[in-house]
Amino acid sequence: MISKISTNKNNFKRKFFFTKNARSGWSKIIEHYKKDHPNGKILLPAYIGWSPNEGSGIFDSVINANISFDFYSLDKFLQIDFADFKSKVEIAGKPLILLVHYFGLVDTQYDQIVQWLKGEEQYFVEDCAHAMFTDLIGGKCGREGKFSLYSLHKLLPLDTGGILISNRNEKMVTEDYKMVNEKDAENKIDEFNFGFDLWKIANKRRTNYSFLCDFLTNTNGITIIHPILKDGIYPQTLPILIHSEKRDDLYFLLNKKGFGVVSLYHTMIKQLNGYTNEAVTYTSKHILNLPVHQDTGENELKELASLLKSSL
Repeated sequence: MISKISTNKNNFKRKFFFTKNARSGWSKIIEHYKKDHPNGKILLPAYIGWSPNEGSGIFDSVINANISFDFYSLDKFLQIDFADFKSKVEIAGKPLILLVHYFGLVDTQYDQIVQWLKGEEQYFVEDCAHAMFTDLIGGKCGREGKFSLYSLHKLLPLDTGGILISNRNEKMVTEDYKMVNEKDAENKIDEFNFGFDLWKIANKRRTNYSFLCDFLTNTNGITIIHPILKDGIYPQTLPILIHSEKRDDLYFLLNKKGFGVVSLYHTMIKQLNGYTNEAVTYTSKHILNLPVHQDTGENELKELASLLKSSL
């Protein structure tokens, strides 16, 4: 029998909790994990940044929770070393595992990794702080972990705001889980759902990314980490690797000329000192993230590309 309309309220349901920022949601997830795993461990990617103004969005919550942790290796393109990853998970037993979708991009092994994790019944979370559109619009990440995290101000013109998503209808804390009051929550939901055309914003970012890549393809002195975007991928920035040791000089020059580039992440947390994977030893010293956000036009991107080429 088939009813005239759908009636199952739990079918494909995701619970959204609005938080002050993404790290607030991450802290809540860690608290949730610790209740069932008081001696547990968090397993993190070995590419986590720190800044004097913002600290570390990922790692501050781990330190504040006073929980043990370990790192799994990434290569210079921020792809997971699957063998090292499996080994670290197996050694830890039942850790809380964080998968980070850097810059809105997705690891080429993502499907294999999540299928292995689910087969092993592991507890993993997807950090979609940069990848909200890749999740919501593209459906290419964020749906497999127990929880996912968004950071609204990293993709939308908002001052702050985060979302914690429960993909498994997990029981969340009710009384003490009041990051916002009901009125504020309703306002944020209205603004989030109806104040922005998320599809247009996501596709503008994708178009800008591809447009800029075309101008930079075959440029001597740089490597584009993801030169071609697969279907459903919506970027936060366009990450490139500067071959020379002059990344910081380029960063300051481009910003002085009015092009808002960043380096995510130029400084690793001190806990990664001595860690020898390529992400730490090479990428952090050579990465430059170029803007592709929805306020950017083609002429500005041409100017940015031309200045970058001439500066190289």
